[in-house]
Amino acid sequence: MTSSKSTQICRDTCKSKCCKSTPPALTSEDLTRISNALGIKKEEFANNKNNYFFVKKRENSNDCYFLSDEGECKIYNYRPLDCQLFPVLFKIKRVDSSYLIKWYIWYCPLTDFFTSEFLIEKAKKIIVRYLEKDSGILFEYQSAMYGTGGYKRKHFLFEEKIP
Repeated sequence: MTSSKSTQICRDTCKSKCCKSTPPALTSEDLTRISNALGIKKEEFANNKNNYFFVKKRENSNDCYFLSDEGECKIYNYRPLDCQLFPVLFKIKRVDSSYLIKWYIWYCPLTDFFTSEFLIEKAKKIIVRYLEKDSGILFEYQSAMYGTGGYKRKHFLFEEKIP
């Protein structure tokens, strides 16, 4: 899935509704990546709730801080992990030398254009990259999702073990 196709679907089909509701959870890596890319402090774009960070809303609006007036993400190339995975969510647990992943999905127009299998495979590639690099980020993401209320209104699909 190309960024232009998915952003076009989001913009044209539902007017980027997900970017106007629950703000994305942020990991420490997200905070650093976005801060460095934009040259701004995390306090400019992130709120802190019980030591869990999430993206601020635009002033006098319910829109994501990074959503343009045209309904496109201003930071698409370095967006948070939460946004990279969307509409797929996961819960992770360490089991011996493997990880047990529970897959969840939100309804969104992307699920009308792409199969859940395709969307999960895309998310799995991202997760495997993190497992190889720093699995702690995935657990940090999971904690932030619980801490900011990001695990609401989703549908459980299945679970699998990833070595």
